[in-house]
Amino acid sequence: MKKILALVFVLALSFSSIGAFASLEDYNIVTSAETHKVIFDTDMGYFGDDSYAMFILLQADAAGWIDLLGITSVGANVTIAEGTTSILNQLEALGRADVPVYMGTDIPIMGLHDDATIAANGLKRITSMQKVLTYGNSISYDNLGDLLNETWGYSELKPQEDKSAWEFMIEQVHAYPGQVTIMAVGACTNVALAIMNDPTFAENTAGIYYMGGAINVPGNDTPCAERNWYYDPESVEICLQANFPLQVVVPHDISYNQKLTKDLVENIISAGETAYTNLIEEYAYPRFVNEPERRQSLWDAQVPGIFLCPDLISETDVRDIAMVTDMGYTYGESVAWAEGAGPATSTTCTVVYNVDGAAYWDFVASLFGTEF
Repeated sequence: MKKILALVFVLALSFSSIGAFASLEDYNIVTSAETHKVIFDTDMGYFGDDSYAMFILLQADAAGWIDLLGITSVGANVTIAEGTTSILNQLEALGRADVPVYMGTDIPIMGLHDDATIAANGLKRITSMQKVLTYGNSISYDNLGDLLNETWGYSELKPQEDKSAWEFMIEQVHAYPGQVTIMAVGACTNVALAIMNDPTFAENTAGIYYMGGAINVPGNDTPCAERNWYYDPESVEICLQANFPLQVVVPHDISYNQKLTKDLVENIISAGETAYTNLIEEYAYPRFVNEPERRQSLWDAQVPGIFLCPDLISETDVRDIAMVTDMGYTYGESVAWAEGAGPATSTTCTVVYNVDGAAYWDFVASLFGTEF
């Protein structure tokens, strides 16, 4: 398969919008492992946007561009049990047992609203929330019951049991003051718990990068709210109002601009034979073969790319952002004003709406196709 794809791309280079693979040295990587530590806080499934984001971070760690301190599981798209299992399985498949995994929580700061509250306010109970209500403490990362992914089963790897996700975050931020960036690409519950338990936590980080909110587009769970921030709006409010040195938001808007397509997956597979390209070819590519017109949104995957190489950003601005946490049909909405125009309860954030798609996906292909 790879040899055929490689030949196709060699013959088509002159005509392809993707073009030849650039050397990774051609990209302006602004980070280094000595000064840029990362904690990846994720609601991970299999080969969605969280997976590709994790793959980028793992390769950046291997390249010496970052020090990936650990991965923490949180709620939003999946339960903690499912998410932790999928993280462990994919780390095991990639031979990265060296990266520690810490379990967080899928219970929002204010708890899960009852059915009457959901119905009275015109809201939506998303599938993962219903799973948490249905299964409660009866499932764990190694006892998923009928939630087990039959393709993957259980990993031989185990999460760390000495501390929770938020405790790990606090520990690492104090071990490396001013160097740790939190990448929060699920609900913000773990990060909010770190802030609530340590008032100095936020100010001692290097900053936080979110995937969440909807700025100039409708939400994807309700007309107002995007999934990650809708899952636990109160935790987002706590994070936004904390004293992070930098807050960068990659909102739902970017999904309108960046999609993973069959051609792009083939480009990744053809970039070189590594554990990453082999895994993508085996598990992700068949769906694009069966659905050639498939266009997969990869919200989270943009976050590590712009962190490593801000030159990839093509559309950005600075906005004042606040969360709607009052119960009602706008619950979970991220409201944005022009910089300086927001109320006292808003926070000034850098917002990234789009990247240079051709450069970005070529960078990803080159990164996944390189052995470090």
